[in-house]
Amino acid sequence: MLPMLLSSIVVPAVLAAASGTIVASNMEAHSVSIVDVASGTTVATIPTGDGPHEVAISHDGASAVVSIYGTRAAAGSALLVINLREPTATPRTIELGAGNQRPHGLAFLPGDQRLLVTGERAQRVLIVDVASGAIDSSMSTKQATTHMVATSRDGMSAFTTNLAAMSVSAIDVPSRTVRATYPVGARIEGLAVTPDSREVWVGGNESHTVYVLDGATGRVITTIEGFGMPYRIGITPDAKTAIVSDPGGEKIHIVDVPTHTVRHVIDVPAISPSEGATAVPASPQGVTIARDGRTAFVTLKAVGRVAVVDIETGSIRTTLRVGAGSDGVGYSPLVLVK
Repeated sequence: MLPMLLSSIVVPAVLAAASGTIVASNMEAHSVSIVDVASGTTVATIPTGDGPHEVAISHDGASAVVSIYGTRAAAGSALLVINLREPTATPRTIELGAGNQRPHGLAFLPGDQRLLVTGERAQRVLIVDVASGAIDSSMSTKQATTHMVATSRDGMSAFTTNLAAMSVSAIDVPSRTVRATYPVGARIEGLAVTPDSREVWVGGNESHTVYVLDGATGRVITTIEGFGMPYRIGITPDAKTAIVSDPGGEKIHIVDVPTHTVRHVIDVPAISPSEGATAVPASPQGVTIARDGRTAFVTLKAVGRVAVVDIETGSIRTTLRVGAGSDGVGYSPLVLVK
């Protein structure tokens, strides 16, 4: 049994068990953990090099891509491509080159052939052909620290958060152009887009606020308050629910998308990072959501685990052990442990 405050974690056994596979990047362990959700079994632990950050999973669930961001001392410039049908096989590396250092945000386009990648240092968004490793296109945002990227379901529109520039870039994917820049506020980072791209949700780390923008105009439709730090955001495929991680408040917020109101707030308990160690604040960070929209997965960076969240009840079912400094996370419906 995990050494944690179990009264805050255990929920009724009648809830349907989640299945599939998660892929978590471990910044401090410089590795990726591939874990079976139902059993908690670690299928593979893959060395990555320094500073793996975000994870993207292809629409067919067969591929995972991890951005190798690097450390403060040395910038990374590569992507790691993992075949989830053969998770123990040696992954493939795509080298983006010295001009595209600090790759971070990732998003597959429909068809899974191409991938959007943000380049912080170059202030760019790349479109990378995953099979060949070639750079299809490179779009300049002209905005400092282009960090996260998210797309509409049809892949026609994409958006980035630009931390230092305090802005959102809107991208027309077919024409490979940055069509607009929307000023938002200080140190915006977390980002999610509704499937129809009508709303762009942005987390303000310093304002403790989620900004909901009109995807077409950049106008702030509304703001949602009450966060310590709305660090990462995920929206369910049916566009009904948003999951907001909050390491500043040690909480996970479940928000109703149509009404922009908070439905549940989950207090994340302190957890012991290892056997016999003192429990510490868990620091909920990365967010991904299962394809059926019933389960979210949130990395607990300080303790090397991933929380399995029941969205309907607003409760944590269990946690899965991954590596130190768990950061980005992706979900595949593939079941690798029979």
